[in-house]
Amino acid sequence: MAIPPPDLRVLCRRLASTPVDDLPHICPLLVSHVLRCGEVLSAVPETKAKDKSSETATLVHRLRTHITTLLAGKSASGRFAAVFLVKAVVDVGGWESLRASDVWIRGLIGILGKPDPLVSKELCVITLTKIYSLLQSYQTLVREMATPTLPSFVTAMLNLVKPPASSKAPKVPTSFVDTVAGSLSKIVSLYPTTTRPFNAQIRAAFKAYIAPTMSDAVTVPQSLRESARSLLIVLHYTAPKNGSSDEWVKGIKSYTKEAHATADQVFRSVRESWESTAGYRVDTIRTDGEPSGGGDEADELPAWTGVTAGAERLTGLIGQLIEYLKVPTKAPITIPVGELLDLASRITLITLPKPTTGEDSVETNPAISRDEKAELWSVLPEVHMAILNLHTVLLRRLAANAMPLATDILDQMVRVFTSGRHIAAIRETVYVLTKELLEMSGPGLLKLSVDSMAPVIQATCQDILRATGHYDSPAGGKQASSSTNPNPNPKKPTAGRNGAGILNPQKVQSSGNADVYLTTTSTTHSSSFSDPLFAAALSLLPLFLSRLPQRHLSPEARGLVDRTAILANSKQAMLASVLNPYKDTRGRYYPTILPFLVRQFPADQEVEVLRTNLMRVGAGVSQTVATSWDPAEGLDEVVGAAANTGGMEGEDEDEDEDMVDAEADADNEAGAQLAAEDQNQKSKAAAAAAAAAGVWGATAEKSAAEDVATSKPNPFTIVPIDSPESRAERASMKKRKIGEEAANPPKRVTRSSRRKTVEVEEDTSATTITAEVVEEVATPAPAPVSAKPVVAMMEQKEGEDDGEDSDSGESVQIDMSLEDSEEEEEEDEE
Repeated sequence: MAIPPPDLRVLCRRLASTPVDDLPHICPLLVSHVLRCGEVLSAVPETKAKDKSSETATLVHRLRTHITTLLAGKSASGRFAAVFLVKAVVDVGGWESLRASDVWIRGLIGILGKPDPLVSKELCVITLTKIYSLLQSYQTLVREMATPTLPSFVTAMLNLVKPPASSKAPKVPTSFVDTVAGSLSKIVSLYPTTTRPFNAQIRAAFKAYIAPTMSDAVTVPQSLRESARSLLIVLHYTAPKNGSSDEWVKGIKSYTKEAHATADQVFRSVRESWESTAGYRVDTIRTDGEPSGGGDEADELPAWTGVTAGAERLTGLIGQLIEYLKVPTKAPITIPVGELLDLASRITLITLPKPTTGEDSVETNPAISRDEKAELWSVLPEVHMAILNLHTVLLRRLAANAMPLATDILDQMVRVFTSGRHIAAIRETVYVLTKELLEMSGPGLLKLSVDSMAPVIQATCQDILRATGHYDSPAGGKQASSSTNPNPNPKKPTAGRNGAGILNPQKVQSSGNADVYLTTTSTTHSSSFSDPLFAAALSLLPLFLSRLPQRHLSPEARGLVDRTAILANSKQAMLASVLNPYKDTRGRYYPTILPFLVRQFPADQEVEVLRTNLMRVGAGVSQTVATSWDPAEGLDEVVGAAANTGGMEGEDEDEDEDMVDAEADADNEAGAQLAAEDQNQKSKAAAAAAAAAGVWGATAEKSAAEDVATSKPNPFTIVPIDSPESRAERASMKKRKIGEEAANPPKRVTRSSRRKTVEVEEDTSATTITAEVVEEVATPAPAPVSAKPVVAMMEQKEGEDDGEDSDSGESVQIDMSLEDSEEEEEEDEE
């Protein structure tokens, strides 16, 4: 050992000089001294200690003696301080401190049976759990210390949490029960053989906490529910020999059966169309009185009464099934997937009635009162969310093995989402489950499955736009399910309002409240950037572009997703959009949003790499007219159109293509009119040149744009092929070609095409427009016929047209007899 550290001296002096009742006040100081003495506390003592080494060993022995004395003392304050010091010494002392902790273990177990404060007992449970966890690595210490004392520790904890016979409520707070449940879960998994005799006692003490209801005498927090569920699941570790896997399967099947029995009572007001595929039979249900279940038997959960209590029990049982899929197992197990999906199918087939038709859309039991039915509709969303969470955990546990279940899970999810999309919690749960589905089997989904996800896509975009302040429609509003937009033109006031946005008194019924005639514009939104709903929707948005087959998406849905990615400033979604371009059924690619990505993230390395790789060599231009399109313009109409596409299954694809073409033509005409008003002839020509060159994206410079706007018309401007100027140019070239053929004798030529780069420079600006044009090159066939230069013949032709005699006395024989096939070939090439 080295020289004793000063903290060890100070620690021993304070323990000796401080009154016992004052020790709890200085416990943090004492623990800090212990943590700095870890090296000497974990060192192996030398057999022949001399000088300073002997002094260090003496101080360490004195410290341990002080702790043992306080632990066995009569003062509760001293015992509390001793527990603190034992925990600190064991944490830093290593094997040497564990070897000397036999007396401490017995003293800590003794405190659990004394009338000490509950805080001291809870700290004892934590300290003993830590000691037993560390002992498990040393088999010698396990035989000497853990095996003899562990039964006493388990018995002491069960005596503390077991409720008295006269009451169902425990005699300790639920926070202490939570600590004991966590400790037992650790102990059972580390020492299954030693804790096997306590299996039944543990199950009886904690079964009331796995699925509590409002009928219970105590309110159970969520942390205690999870701890109790984990504890009852790890009890399969205590099965003899290799029976842990069978015990695990037996447990999950028993809770599934219990969930069915509870659903029989809760859903008795509905005539179910479900038929079990796992062999479960619904017993005859009583219609008199209130639904009830449970009992006081050893293998039964506590009794409950009422629809709400039954829904809580059913939700708790589904939570127990979820915990079964989360907790690690001792050996490989076989998951009864068929029984789990059978339960999920039964619950998801019962959906909320439609607001327009009420209960008429659901077949109900006329023998049940209307109040019980209304209570069922109020608690059904909680049960649906529990089933969706079960699907999520099942996909995560099975990973790629869950691929065959994707279609069934997707159908159940969409069914629940359609009926409860107005509830934010259901939307958040659906977003999380959809993300798991798309990451696992998104690229392999069929068109029918993708079409069924249209409401999910629309709701995701709505929640993101609402959180970012670009969409003010209420969450889950009528627009999501209605096929018409109440006010498709945002510039026109809605019915009942004048141009100032104030309610028209003539259109509003008389009311005593004057505030009815005014509208207030709220500057806050229902969601925020830290909202879990917004986070779930934003993480799902890129997957619509990267994991879904884009050929199955409708143009309206893809356009809405692109707009949302731009307005939400989501880099991942915009990258996914650029990397997965949209192509319709006719093979036409839609415009890319790369310019928006470059503008919003100009210094991002990923964007720069993407931009430079997508730029085609020789096809770029040095200037581009700045994009004037606003993604937020007409957003309400786009959202409504995306909602309408969800019900277009089975329509003729040709009609869809005609509609898309008509909308595209209308957009082109509107864009041409706006461009004619805002830009001059030169700016339109530059924009057309950029479109013809196939520009993926470039940054428009202000100075270059101003030069283009003020420059004179350029006679060499490249115009689009379909413009009127282009058609006139082609007609003029055709006439000139006929004149040239008339001035030259016919010759057979072999035509070929090659690309040529033409650079046009303007005197008024330093802009160079580069475009690709196709130049026809005539290769004359070998013939010993000499011909005049074309320029000379053109001058001769012009002289003849003006009525002047040519200076040359030579005469040229012009043969106008061309074969029809040659004329047609030349016209086609033109």
